[in-house]
Amino acid sequence: MLQWFRSSPKTGSAPRTRLSAELMEDRSVPSANSLFNPAPLGASTFVYAESNNPEPGHNAVLAYNRESNGELHQIGTFATGGTGQLNVPKLVGPDDGDQQVQATADGKFLFAVNQGSDTITAFRIRTDGSLDRLGVFATGGDQPDSIGIAGTHLYAANRGNAAAGAPGTTAPSVTAFNINRDGTLSAIPHSKVTFPVGTFVTQTLVSRDNRFLFVEAATLEGTAGGNTLTPFRINADGTLTAAPGGAAGAGTNAPILLGSAVHPSLNIIYTGFTSAGQVGVFTYDETGRTNFVGTSADQGAGPCWCAVSADGRVLYVANTGTDSIGVFSLVDPLHPVQIEEVQLGGPRAQNGTANSPRTNAFEIALDPTGKYLFAVTQSTAPSFPQGNQLHTLKIARDGTLTEPNAPVIFSKRDVPANAHPQGVEVVQLGGHGHPLFGWLDFGIDLEDRAHHRRHW
Repeated sequence: MLQWFRSSPKTGSAPRTRLSAELMEDRSVPSANSLFNPAPLGASTFVYAESNNPEPGHNAVLAYNRESNGELHQIGTFATGGTGQLNVPKLVGPDDGDQQVQATADGKFLFAVNQGSDTITAFRIRTDGSLDRLGVFATGGDQPDSIGIAGTHLYAANRGNAAAGAPGTTAPSVTAFNINRDGTLSAIPHSKVTFPVGTFVTQTLVSRDNRFLFVEAATLEGTAGGNTLTPFRINADGTLTAAPGGAAGAGTNAPILLGSAVHPSLNIIYTGFTSAGQVGVFTYDETGRTNFVGTSADQGAGPCWCAVSADGRVLYVANTGTDSIGVFSLVDPLHPVQIEEVQLGGPRAQNGTANSPRTNAFEIALDPTGKYLFAVTQSTAPSFPQGNQLHTLKIARDGTLTEPNAPVIFSKRDVPANAHPQGVEVVQLGGHGHPLFGWLDFGIDLEDRAHHRRHW
């Protein structure tokens, strides 16, 4: 969302790194023992990102082993057999997706979009974190940019071709697939759902219980149906049925909406209101009906992507315009309160000059242990390829962040200067190759749950 950042009054000032100690004490934060789920002995953690290489047939997934101190060591580069998205000069819209790389809950298979060739690639995850390509599958739409997985069903968001200054000519859509036992994909007949031309579908977000799919549709041109979350019930055969109430938004002239995340134990969705510098809060009921609740201010510019800690006590937000991560307390889950703003490290401007191309924070993902947060950044111009980075941030007991290790700067061999890396997925495997997704669900106690239900 680069053009929004340039006109934002926040962009010219450096984000504050932390609220005062007095404010931190006044605002309750997670307890010291609530955040971490220690990895079993012999467990290995692997981090995956996509090169998004626009050279025909040269897109790839980059695999890394996360060491105990958070350092990342590259395992290899694994070709998807497809093509990434060319977005040079960098326009608002084409890169604005989420969940471009996703793994199944059992840790066996990984999927990655090929936005430039309208396909998804399926991989088998080996016990050492390397990948075996299983096949490349057409998504039945234009420019796939998000993958949602609900059990053995996969949902591909086809964003369409709208962008800044171009209202679009193709209809965005969502297509459903069965994930077969061998990891290959089979399209589910009559599963395609379309959205208005001029919007772009940026995310297929699955509810924590796999019952609902929330489709995020954005617009830059004020197109009807844009900047909304549209809920669907996931049927047993993988097809979708519209949930009661239809699309939910923040009203007339709603801000651009990007990068949603579900609460792990409550029916709450958080999203970035990118053009307003806010975090949006939605709730949904047992039928999937979705309602807008309100917003919380963000110190950074261009909040675009969200992640919620496994215990539901901390929200992390990637601020693209200020290349930073915002940290919010969820002691009151419907009213996030910012407790920190952390500037990402690494090269940020060419030749150290303020007017040179910068790097922008794009997607984020949490480590299954709860000890680390990973962030992908994109360079704004081919003349500054070192802006393409993968960051590891250490999470303190209170949920706040530091970046003790230098980020990985993607090599131009893996990520060419005209590419914008995207997607970040984290998989933890046990000592014998068994997946470990046993996040501790601390949640909130039953009394607190009853209190929040009364306020919904």
